[in-house]
Amino acid sequence: MESHKTVAFFLNRVDCNDGIASHCETLIRGLRDSGWKVVLITGKVGFDDNSLKRLQALKELSEEWIIFDSFNQIFPSITSFFKILKAIKYHRIQIFHAHGYSMLFLTFVLKLFTGIKCVATSHLLNSAWVGEIGENKHLRLKYFLLKTYLKALSPKIFIAISSDIEQWLMQDIGINEKRIKKIFNGIDNKYFYPPSDEEKKESRAKFQISGEDFVVTLVGRLQWNKGHKILIDAANDIKKSNPKCSFKYIFAGSGDQREEIEKYAFENAENRQIFLFLGYVSEPRHIYWASDIIVLPSQNEGFPLVVLEAMACGIVSIRTPAAGAYDQIEDALNGFIIPFNDVDALASRLIQLSENTKLRSQMVANTLKYSAKKFTRESMTLDTIAAYEEAIAK
Repeated sequence: MESHKTVAFFLNRVDCNDGIASHCETLIRGLRDSGWKVVLITGKVGFDDNSLKRLQALKELSEEWIIFDSFNQIFPSITSFFKILKAIKYHRIQIFHAHGYSMLFLTFVLKLFTGIKCVATSHLLNSAWVGEIGENKHLRLKYFLLKTYLKALSPKIFIAISSDIEQWLMQDIGINEKRIKKIFNGIDNKYFYPPSDEEKKESRAKFQISGEDFVVTLVGRLQWNKGHKILIDAANDIKKSNPKCSFKYIFAGSGDQREEIEKYAFENAENRQIFLFLGYVSEPRHIYWASDIIVLPSQNEGFPLVVLEAMACGIVSIRTPAAGAYDQIEDALNGFIIPFNDVDALASRLIQLSENTKLRSQMVANTLKYSAKKFTRESMTLDTIAAYEEAIAK
């Protein structure tokens, strides 16, 4: 393969506060370290004061960032289309990487003009895609159209970031397994690592948390499908059944349902003493360092980075069996997997881990081994480059 190596990332939109933007930043860093250049071609970019650091990082890491505020990924304007073609020629782009299947029509049309092939990653597996559609005619039609779309506009390689997505592509969509590469997301272990006693103490002081508190944290967008209600309800149950337990709960993340979630959390005025809403945090490792347990009781996922980040920091995770769960956690060995919408199960596991320090210490040790073995930036980058090179060679 020639020494000049450039890939174009296509995204419908970029939200600098979410996990997809975090993943892209990490992957771009890995690609640059391996001699690749990245051009970003995206729709509208969302950010706030807290996520300016990521916005700036993406700008600095990319060779060029072409942003279309009114981006139509199905068929962009003629002006936008020719601007993309000009960038492809100028940067001598060799491969397209579509982040999200909505970009496949655009990359398909671009291939007709340029001959450049595509790999594609979906960062979310919607539970409706894998559930029982039954006799619901509307869902059956949507699912039929999705399957037709993915088969007609198939990239050279589908990157499956979890076993769940891999199985869904093969069994439900009918994609040949030879065209699927399972590549787990990775994180930067030089940034996310177990804190020293002093670092843990400083992180807790930053959020005004005492050393005696047992801290449970949910990192994720403030939207109901992330499971905030489940954790809030579990917290209320724990407070009633174990009033002497000193639990604190951190909610880190931004989102358009923040006001609703906070209102629900503070229906009991006493909860203002135990619930802390931080918004988006630009230095997330301090959240993990201040925490004892990470909880993710969400409905839909792809391969949540927050679990990987917590694991690398030596924090035990409790999550639901949304996509990626069984790749990330061996139940009762390095974390717990609880049923969807099960408040009692979540409360029970939290109490168990707060009381059984020996169990938690063993799970922390297992978590660190598991993380270092499976979820590094280096392994993700090498596997992604291998997928690019295979697609180019086909």
